Amino acid sequence: MAPGLVYKQPRGSVFHQSIKQKSFLHYFTMNIVVNNLSYVLPDGISVFSNISFAIVSRSKCALVGANGCGKSSLLNILAGQIKPTEGEMSFGDIPYLVPQHYGQFNNMTVGEVLGVSDKIEALQAILSGDSSESCFDILRDDWSIEDRVRVALDSWGLYDVRCDFQFKGLSGGEKTKVFLAGIMLHNPRIVLMDEPTNHLDDDSRGVLYEFMDNFNGTMLVVSHDVMLLNRFSKIYELSEKGMRMYPMRFDEYRESVAAENVSLAEHVDCLRKELRKQKLIARETAERQQRQNSRGRSHSEKKCVARISMGNLKNQAEKSTAKSAYIQGNKIDSLTERIADASSRINDVGRMAVDFSSPDVHVGKIMIEAHGIDFAYPGENGLWEKRLDFIIRSGDRICVTGRNGSGKSTLMKIIKGELAPTIGSVYRADNLRCVYLDQEYSLIDNNITISEQIQNFNRHSLPEHELNIRLNRFLFSESSWNKPCAVLSGGEKMRLSLCCLMVADDTPDMIIADEPTNNLDLYNIEVLSSVLRMYSGTLIVISHDVAFSNRLMLSQKIIL
Repeated sequence: MAPGLVYKQPRGSVFHQSIKQKSFLHYFTMNIVVNNLSYVLPDGISVFSNISFAIVSRSKCALVGANGCGKSSLLNILAGQIKPTEGEMSFGDIPYLVPQHYGQFNNMTVGEVLGVSDKIEALQAILSGDSSESCFDILRDDWSIEDRVRVALDSWGLYDVRCDFQFKGLSGGEKTKVFLAGIMLHNPRIVLMDEPTNHLDDDSRGVLYEFMDNFNGTMLVVSHDVMLLNRFSKIYELSEKGMRMYPMRFDEYRESVAAENVSLAEHVDCLRKELRKQKLIARETAERQQRQNSRGRSHSEKKCVARISMGNLKNQAEKSTAKSAYIQGNKIDSLTERIADASSRINDVGRMAVDFSSPDVHVGKIMIEAHGIDFAYPGENGLWEKRLDFIIRSGDRICVTGRNGSGKSTLMKIIKGELAPTIGSVYRADNLRCVYLDQEYSLIDNNITISEQIQNFNRHSLPEHELNIRLNRFLFSESSWNKPCAVLSGGEKMRLSLCCLMVADDTPDMIIADEPTNNLDLYNIEVLSSVLRMYSGTLIVISHDVAFSNRLMLSQKIIL
C-alpha cells in the first residue's frame, strides 16, 4: 500500500482521555478522528487552524471549500504525506490517497507508484532460482502479486500498461487510473481522493462512479464534479472559520448555504439599519445636551446664580452627558460586533474580476490548417486511426474530445508549433499569439513569489499599487503576496495565470484550455466559464466537464 502515517497519541494525553470517556462502541465506529489540527507553511502562513472532526466507519463524505482553503493539504496530512503543525489524528486503518498532482512520481515506475516493485522483483528472483531468505521476507507468500496487479490495471482499462513503465510517460487520465487500480490491489478500508475525475474521460468517470457506489469502506473525496459530489450523503465544508459538517447531499448543501446566506445578509442589513439609527440617536443626544448646557450657562448668568452652584450644575450635566454617551457607545459597539460576526458567517466566496479585450485578428481568418496529419513517438505506431484534417479560423470555438491516451495533448502541441507531425502538414498563421492554459500551469514559476510572478508579466511598467489592485481582483490578499508559487493550490495557480495575462494586457489570438476546471472550485468555474464565453478570439477547449463545455457554447468538435 502507498505509505501513510498513523499518528497515535500517548495514553496519558488529553485526546486519549477524551476518547476513553466515550462508549467503547462509539470509539470503534469512528474511522477517522481529528482533533485541533493546524497546518502552517514554513514561511509562517497559516493554511488552516484548530479543525476537529470525525468520520464514521464506512461513511462516504465529500470535502468542499474555496480554492486555497487547505483541502489538498488536509488530505495529504491524513495520508501521512506531510506532517501537521499541531493536532492529533487517529485512524481505523492506514489511509490510501489518490492525489491531485503527480509530479513527485514522474521519476518512478508504475510498479513503484503502486508499491509492488519490491515484491515483483523478489518473486522473479525466486522463480529464477534465488532462494535467499530476504526474497521470501519481501514477498510474504504473495505468490499471485503479478496476476493481481494485472487484474487491477485491466479493470481500469490499462491493458497495455506494465509495472516497468515510466510513470511520466502516461497521460493524466492513465496516471489517475494507476492510483485507482491501487485501491483494488491493496483493498484499503479508508480511501482519500483529491479531484479523481480531473483527467478521466466520460467512460472512465462512469466506471469511477460505479466503483464509489459499491465501495464498502470509508471515503473522503475532494471534487468539483457535481455528479460525483451528489453521490455522498455528508458534506464537510472547510473554510477559514473551521470545519463544518452538513448531513445532506451536495445539491441540498448548496441550497442550504444559499438560504443561510440570504438569511444572514438580511440579518446584517437589519443590524446596519439599527446601527445607523443608534448613531443618529447618539449624535442628536449629544447635540441636545450641548444646547441644554449652553442654555443653562446663559440662564445662570442672567439670574446671578452663585459660582459654586453653577459648578454643581455643570458637573451634573457633564455626568448626565457622559452616562448617556456611555450607554449609546455600548449599543453602537455591540451592534458593530454583531454585524462583524454575522458577516463572517456568510459563506460567500469572492469571485474573480476578469475581462479580455478583443484580439486584433479579423473573424474568419485561417489560423491553423492541417492536412492528413498523424504523430508517432519513437518505436510506436501513429496515435490516430485516421489522419486528421481540419481548419481553425479566428473566432472558432472548438471542443477536443477523446478517450484517455488518445493524443489530445500531443495535438495541442502540434497546433502550438511545439511538435511537427510525423505525417502530413500544418499551416500556422504568422505571428500567431497563443496562450496555453495547461494542467501543469506552465505560466507559473514555482521558484518565485506571487508578487515576483506578477512583475515578470508587468510589460507596461504598471506602478506597484496598480499591480496590487489586480492581485486583489483575483482574490489574492496582501497577506499572500509573498507566498511562494510552489505552495499554491491548483485553483490559485489558475487564478494567478489569468491575472498574469491581464497584467500583460496582451490579448491572445487563441486560447487553448486543457482541462481548465480541474482544480477550480465551483464558484470560480462559473467565473472562468463567463470569462471564456465573453472572449471573442479562437478558443480550443479540452474538457470532460460536460456542464462547463455547454456553458462555453462550443460549436465545433475535433474527435480523436
